[in-house]
Amino acid sequence: MHKNFNWSVSGPVSRRSFLQASLVTGGAVVMAFHLPGQALRRALAADDAKGAASKYPANAFIRVEPDGTTVFQINKLEMGQGVNTSMAQLIAEEMDADWSKVRSESCGVDAVYNHTNFGTQMTGGSSALNSSYDQHRLIGATARAMFLEAAAAKWGIETLGLRTENGKVIGEKGELTYAELAPLVAKMQGPKGEIVLKDSKQFKLIGKSMARVDAAEKSNGKAIFGIDVQPLGLQYCVVARAPVFGAKVKSVDDKAARKVSGVKDVLRLPDRVAVLAENTWAARQGRDALVIEWEKTGKEKVSSESILKDYRALAKKDNAVAEKKGDAKAAMKKAGKFLEAEYHFPYLAHACMEPMNCTISYTGSKAEIWSGHQMPTVDRDTAASILGLDKSKVTVHTTYAGGSFGRRANKNSDYVTEACLIAKMVKKPIKVVWTREDDMKGGYYRPFIYHSAKIGLDGAGRALAWDHRIVGQSVVGDSFFEAMMVKDGVDPTAVEGVAESHYDVPNRHVTLALTKQHVPVLWWRSVGHTHTAFVMETLIDELAGSADALAYRRKLLAKSPRHVAVLDLLKKNSPWGKKAPKGHAYGLAIHESFDSVVGQVAEVSYVGGTVRVHRVWCAVHCGKVVNPEGAKSQVEGGILYGLSAALTGKVPIVDGVPVSSNFHDYPVMRMAEAPLVETFFVETEDKPTGLGEPGVPPIAPAVANALFRLTKKRVRSLPFSDALA
Repeated sequence: MHKNFNWSVSGPVSRRSFLQASLVTGGAVVMAFHLPGQALRRALAADDAKGAASKYPANAFIRVEPDGTTVFQINKLEMGQGVNTSMAQLIAEEMDADWSKVRSESCGVDAVYNHTNFGTQMTGGSSALNSSYDQHRLIGATARAMFLEAAAAKWGIETLGLRTENGKVIGEKGELTYAELAPLVAKMQGPKGEIVLKDSKQFKLIGKSMARVDAAEKSNGKAIFGIDVQPLGLQYCVVARAPVFGAKVKSVDDKAARKVSGVKDVLRLPDRVAVLAENTWAARQGRDALVIEWEKTGKEKVSSESILKDYRALAKKDNAVAEKKGDAKAAMKKAGKFLEAEYHFPYLAHACMEPMNCTISYTGSKAEIWSGHQMPTVDRDTAASILGLDKSKVTVHTTYAGGSFGRRANKNSDYVTEACLIAKMVKKPIKVVWTREDDMKGGYYRPFIYHSAKIGLDGAGRALAWDHRIVGQSVVGDSFFEAMMVKDGVDPTAVEGVAESHYDVPNRHVTLALTKQHVPVLWWRSVGHTHTAFVMETLIDELAGSADALAYRRKLLAKSPRHVAVLDLLKKNSPWGKKAPKGHAYGLAIHESFDSVVGQVAEVSYVGGTVRVHRVWCAVHCGKVVNPEGAKSQVEGGILYGLSAALTGKVPIVDGVPVSSNFHDYPVMRMAEAPLVETFFVETEDKPTGLGEPGVPPIAPAVANALFRLTKKRVRSLPFSDALA
């Protein structure tokens, strides 16, 4: 921690401090314990075969303090989704920690905290619990075994007959708390006995709705978000960025800006101008006083309409094949009837409540960075490269984040890069703050996407052949992810949900044309499923015709038991099949994303040109549910997020410039508009699958299918506010 750093809450503890048997903080001895990597390597042998990492020293994840508090270092970003609680439950369950004394902190950057599948420290892909379920339980179970052995050694007995409960080892000779045993555990070389995980029937925490560990400090204002960090000597920075992406600064007149009270300096970079001041308001006023002439890029005439025209033409060409099943071309010739449709979807902003920000203290020889880091390894490595430092000289502190929806997992570390470039020039602690308008007009977006589908039907009206063409930008393009993910011209995130669909259609042909645009794009909550689910589920609904839409899907999904289970649960708990209230209609959609299956029934009305969603019933198959109330919140949040975008969300491009600038022209759903949501989970002991994003994709098509029952009009584009105008 920077010696001049001044905030009221302790920051993350470095890995080095964990490797010590104890450390002194404010006069109190904080006991930690060490677990050699080899101990867990044996326990994780089965997981190693699946590609999981195997070096998880428990001391890097767990700290036991003298007062009995157990502190868990969480290696995922807490951005409102509740990982600081659910992941703590995994360790605490197997460790038998006292939940009333559990606390979570964000960890530092170290390979020990890497994602078990991706080899880098990150939060994304709705994979936090899925990737950590076995790992964190094993860490907790190993810690428990060591406490048992430490107690047995202290009492001079065998571990047989001893048990653990609420942070204590209990036996015939009495009780010993984990805090009392921590000094002994610190000297151990690892557990001698076999590490045994609990049977699910023994769970006391997993599967229970435990209170969020961050609730109190987020309620009383003690929680530290990136925008709250204030090192001593801090200067605030607001940046003028090009209105057309890619433009360079041709000239700048900063005389008026330098006269603004509180402005300290104005810095010119090739493609932006930074204003430093003693507070954010002064920096904003100074930025607004700049007179900048930007070079032309040739993109000034690009618009959403011109992009759509180009995409329509491109879709007609022979593009990269994403899926080929059977012979769709030959089968199409045998079809007696056809369903043809085209869809298009606008650019979408992430619109998280805490705009981008990054605080950095750079001395020339070392740097400390504070932000809500979703990919801290990438951010650290990028910073080290820009500043010309060894990675060991860059310390990254991950704070709470006020939402992300993919924005903070920036493939190019854009806002961190910007902060580093400016800090390199001034060598002072600075905080770069993006305004809402900055983030809306100068950030990254869900791509503009085009779909064209042709379905050939046999004499009985069954889908015989399916030809599907998709055109759009790659969210991994122009990044190091591109080489890893894009194969033979196919970005899997652009076709997921269409390619390899579970719907039983014998002949399928899916193609993709990846384009380059000057508008930067990035994954957006549920990525490609944001548009593929809408296309697939409205087409399937159209194919069902007058038949029961749920029964029709159940038949086509008969070979997928998880989909069938979701449909059955939805039918059981929703009013599907019953008459809707007067002036209302029900719409249905089901979609798999991030290995979870989500089905939704939406109750919708359409009066005076206004779409209103009154209720949503949601059935989910996401494996073992670790924290039911937390899981419901994730699903509900996904529904509201997806519904906001479907109703009014769009970032039009006019003369090369993103038009939307704030919530007045990119509205999000308000509380009074929100539907009542009821969520039900398929009971299973399967390993947890994704949950942060899968609630998003089905809601828009469910609403669209309900609207068809009200208007007899099929919606082929979003948002509804435009499509129904």
